[in-house]
Amino acid sequence: MAITNGYCTLAELKDSLQIEDSTDNASLEAAIMSASRMIDNYTQRFFYKDGTVAAPVTRYYTPQDAYDLNIDDIVSVTSVATDNDLEFLYTTVWATSDFVVEPINNPRKGWPFTRMIAVGAYVWPFNIPQSVKIVGVWGWSSVPQEIQLAAKIQASRLFIRRQSPFGIAGTPELGTVRLSSRLDPDVETLLRPFRKVRGQAY
Repeated sequence: MAITNGYCTLAELKDSLQIEDSTDNASLEAAIMSASRMIDNYTQRFFYKDGTVAAPVTRYYTPQDAYDLNIDDIVSVTSVATDNDLEFLYTTVWATSDFVVEPINNPRKGWPFTRMIAVGAYVWPFNIPQSVKIVGVWGWSSVPQEIQLAAKIQASRLFIRRQSPFGIAGTPELGTVRLSSRLDPDVETLLRPFRKVRGQAY
């Protein structure tokens, strides 16, 4: 299994678990994939790039306000266009001077933009569904260290969990512990600052 959009590498997880052979590589990769998607689900966002400058991705939004538009995490904006007559042709193409992205200081701490504000010739057509077309590079420019660490911790738990099919780890002689199906508490602590308060449609 190849790791797609994983938040840690196979080598990093094996080093964390002090595994030197390649016998369990497939299971380790599956654990990384599962842990990464658990992180996405918990935070209601993803931390990889969707699209590139050369091949940007298109998304559509239904505004709830004439000036303020909440969007998914975006790294860079290629173009913005709106539909004003429910024909979904998006013939109104916005200039870069017609909008600003917010929070403007987010890139300084490695975070993406999450909002657009109309400041020029147009306003968001908030009374028309799916009236905004945004093309750009979505997600995060790089995976935060906290997310990488959370992925390693949770992937380690998932990998070890397969050795305890009934959810009980340990031995009667040394003691047993019930394994929780929830996120590791330390993982939740790492992820909490990244959790979206208000999710956006992908």
